Formats: sequence, C-alpha cells, structure tokens
Amino acid sequence: MTAYDEAQLGLRLGSLDRTQRTAFAAACAERLWPLVDRYSRVTGKGDVQALRSALDGAWHAANGVAVSDLARMQERVEGMVPVDDGEWVFEMGYGQNAIAAIAYAIRAWLTNDPQEAVWGARQVYEAADIAAQQASPGLPLNEPGTEDSLAEATVVQVALAGLAEDLTAVTSPALGRWENLRMRARCEGAAWARTLP
Repeated sequence: MTAYDEAQLGLRLGSLDRTQRTAFAAACAERLWPLVDRYSRVTGKGDVQALRSALDGAWHAANGVAVSDLARMQERVEGMVPVDDGEWVFEMGYGQNAIAAIAYAIRAWLTNDPQEAVWGARQVYEAADIAAQQASPGLPLNEPGTEDSLAEATVVQVALAGLAEDLTAVTSPALGRWENLRMRARCEGAAWARTLP
C-alpha cells in the first residue's frame, strides 16, 4: 500500500525549480478536471470556460509562455471555490478540491513556493478520500484504523500512483514542454473520475 506522505512530497518538490513545480501542480489539477465538469453539471455553478482557461494558463506558464493576466485568473478561480452556503450537495466537495487545485497550480508559478504544489497534490488525495468515504457509508470515521482502511481503497491508491507518476515525470531530464505529462494526467484523471461514486 502506498501512503500519502505530505512531508516527503514537500521535500521532493522543494528540490525542483519553478517550472517543474508548476507542471506538477497543473498535472494535479488536470487529474481533477473531470470533477469540475461534474460539479458544474450537477450544480449549474462554476464558469467552466474560465476555469479551463486558468488551468491552461498554468500549463502555458510552465511551458515558458508569458501569461499576462495569470494573477487575475488566480483570483477569479479562488472566487469560484464552492462554499457551504446552506445548500450543500455532494459534488460540491469534489468541486472544492478540483477548483482549488487549479488555483494552487497558478499560485505555484506566481509565488515559486513549493507548498503551493504540495497543496495541489493534497486536493487529489482529499478528493480520493471523499470518494472512499462515500463508497463505504457504514465505515465509522472516528474509530482507530478507519484512516488506514480508507487509504487502502482502490480509488485512493490509484490517485496516489498518479501523483507518484507525475512527480517522476517532472524530475526527469526531459524538461521544458509538458504535453506528454498533461495528456497522461488528463486521460488517467478521466478514467479515475469514472470510478468515483
């Protein structure tokens, strides 16, 4: 079983450059992109076109393309993260993780702080954890061993394997263009999302 080790992830991301960290964070957001679509479809909220443009902006930045309005995009994305306004539906949890991951991808570039990429990875893990909880409705969440049971769930292990693949990809010698990483994260994210409750 693979465990989610945020401290180790932070150390590894801290040793990378701005471009690599941004590409990693953008891959995290790309993995969660289907949850943006699901959230918007179910709730009718979220500007999917603006969110797609923002995630594309993070990829452009990682590829060395100047994006003049990236800070404005980041603010707009943060404003779209769902909040509990009394009309909460399940998909809003997925929407929180997916939209926050886009904001963290942009912030990874804007701030050059490895913690932003770590938080992007956490969104993938939390979305997987939400799915594992939903798939095990009778599991007592506050009892010892429950967290380990959730971590062993296939949906969580697949998410963690994807994060590991993305981290390996951004640390490889072939730096620069990230199209292969982007397409793999997109395809694997779509397949993973189809398994979520």
